[in-house]
Formats: sequence, C-alpha cells, structure tokens
Amino acid sequence: MAATNHSIRVVAVGESNATQDQIVNTLEGSAQTDFQLVDVIVPNENLVRDIRTADPKIILIDYQTGDQSILDIIDDLTLQFPGIAMIAIIPGNDPIIAQQVTLAGARAFIGHPFTQMNLLSTMRRVVDLEKRQAHSSFLAPKQEEHYRSLKTIAVYGPRGGVGSSTIAVNMAIALQETTNQKVLLVGGKLFFGHLGLMLNIHTNNSIADLIPHASQLDDDLVHDVVYEHVSGIDVLLEPFDFQIAQGIRPQDLYNILTGLQRMYDLIVIDAGSWLNENTVTILDIADRILLVTTPDLASLHDSKRFIEMSRSLDYQNGKMLVALNRLGMEGGVKSADIASSLHKELFVEIPDGGSKVSLSINRGVPLLIRYPRNATSKAIQNLGKRLVKLEVLESVEAA
Repeated sequence: MAATNHSIRVVAVGESNATQDQIVNTLEGSAQTDFQLVDVIVPNENLVRDIRTADPKIILIDYQTGDQSILDIIDDLTLQFPGIAMIAIIPGNDPIIAQQVTLAGARAFIGHPFTQMNLLSTMRRVVDLEKRQAHSSFLAPKQEEHYRSLKTIAVYGPRGGVGSSTIAVNMAIALQETTNQKVLLVGGKLFFGHLGLMLNIHTNNSIADLIPHASQLDDDLVHDVVYEHVSGIDVLLEPFDFQIAQGIRPQDLYNILTGLQRMYDLIVIDAGSWLNENTVTILDIADRILLVTTPDLASLHDSKRFIEMSRSLDYQNGKMLVALNRLGMEGGVKSADIASSLHKELFVEIPDGGSKVSLSINRGVPLLIRYPRNATSKAIQNLGKRLVKLEVLESVEAA
C-alpha cells in the first residue's frame, strides 16, 4: 500500500545487506502507511548532505556501517540534526552496546535479528514519545504544576545478582503494611523472572494473559489474572514461556501498566537487570527508579554507566534513587566512595542479610514475613516509609 502525504519520512543508514533489505520490505512492502522510506544511504563523506536532502523525521542506523563506528555516526548526526529521532539497530540485545548507542544520542534501539512487528512498534513508540514531548512543550505556558503521591516504582539493577527482585518483593510488602492501600507487584523481568518462586505462588496466570486486552483493561479481568498473596499484596507474574515473553511489545506493556495505574494505589515493578525496549518502557513510565547496586567494583561500574546513559532519556532530577544493597559485605567498597563514584547521593543503604535472605527465597517466604526483625527487613521497611512520603511533580493544563 502506498504511503500517504501524512506518512513519516524515514532514512535507513548502513551497508547494503540483508538488514537493509528487511527495512525496505517492512516499510515499502507491508500494508502500513505510517512511514515512508525516502532513502537508503551507505555511510560516506556525503552522509550529512544526503540526510539533509532527504529531510527525514526518523533515521534507522544499522550497526554494520563499514569502516565507520556506529557510535561516531550517531554522535555526529545528533549534533547535526538534533530534531531527528535516531533508532539504532544493534547485534542481539547486547546491554553494553545498547547503553553506548543511547548515550551517543539514539532515541531507541532494536536488536538484530528483528521482525517487521518489532521494527514498526519501536518506530511508533518513538513517534509517540516525540509527539508527547512536543505537545508538552507547546502547552508549557498554559501548564500549572501540581504535586501528587508516588504511584509507580521500578526496581532495576544494571548488573544481575544484586538483589533487585528481593528488594522489589519485600518493598511491595513494606508499602502495603505502611499504607494499607492496594499494592501491586509486577513481574517486569519478562525473561527468567522468579517472583513466583520467591513468593511460593502456584498459578498459570501471568502478564501475558492481559496482552490481548492491553488497550481495554477492566477490574474484573485484572482481578482474575493477579494473585492475591497472603501478605496483602496482589502479584502479576512474569510470563512462564520464553517465546510468549519474546512476543510482548513495548506498546502492549505501556498500555497494561497505564491501565493498572488506574486500579492500584501503588505499583512496584521488578524490572530485572536486562536492558531492552520493554525495560526502557518500564523505566519511562515509573515515577521513581530504584537503582540497586552492591559495594563491589563490577556492580558500581555498571551502575555508573547506566546513570550516564540515563541522561539521554531526559529523566527529571530526582527520578533515580540509588539503593546500596548488601552494605557491610566482606571486602565491600565504602559508602562514601560509592556516592562519590556514582556522583549520586545514596537514598538507602540496606545491610547484608546473610544466609537468611537465601533461606527466605528457598522457602518462598518473603524476608519481611519470615524474619521481620532482621536488619535487612528493617532497612526495607524504612525504605517503604520514605517512599510514601515522596511526591511527584506533574504539569496539568490550567483552567
């Protein structure tokens, strides 16, 4: 189907290969009319001139760029064309490369190999974000600022094994105990999530059951899918099937989370440690990101890189809160040195819980329930009390 006059102009940059053929087939051979591929450019000394002539709104940049580094190209084009959204195509879902291209200026990334649906959904999400930013800027003079209570918290650890899932589980319980409100724990770690194991939940329901109804969630449907845990929180588990998890699109995830926000007072999302489009969607939608790190150099290195990368995501000051887990572990880096290295104040320091943390996980009984007087439990309880006192600044249209 031919593109319309309202189609968004797209340029593809990269070596002539199967990836470019797939882009051409997706944008020219499918029934979509949202995008119009106006040029396919092999990187050369005239790249800037050719892009200026093509006048695109989106640039797709393949990691296969010949002798030139994709990072150098993105960095240069960001300076030359700050108003054009760039999407990087990277090999697989390598978190290091994903961080690098985002830090260089890419608005989003997609792992290769990809499907037509993956490519189109990523492009549509970028367009949606650009429109929302433009709309917000246009309305700025007519906006009034208001504060509201914190609603959604994403728990994320750039390095696996730092205890982000343990903190998410127990923090959700702490929030419910503190507020006595409706609290939902969401398994946002779509691959290899362990919430069911950690909470001893036996059910076949998961977030995948909401995908067909993502744009029209209702209370009865959500009530049928979530699990009512004995602690008082509701739990929406991650998918059990790897292939189903692969099929979850960022737009579906966005629709589900915004729908759930209307039904719950507080939502805690276990975002895991992987960094892909769905993770970025979770982090975007969260009011606060609890960045979990541990006092070892590898974890601090990854946390520092993520903090640097996040600057390109235009997050408001204060959105990211650093949680130092396993304080006091043998051979650990000092707290003062950690704050200095990350250039971020530590929001909370959680003592090393030792063997009791492992015992609680193995028995499927959360630490706050099994060992409420443990130093780790007390620290997480205090974390919950601090979080409920936070407020979120938002703009609403003036009357």
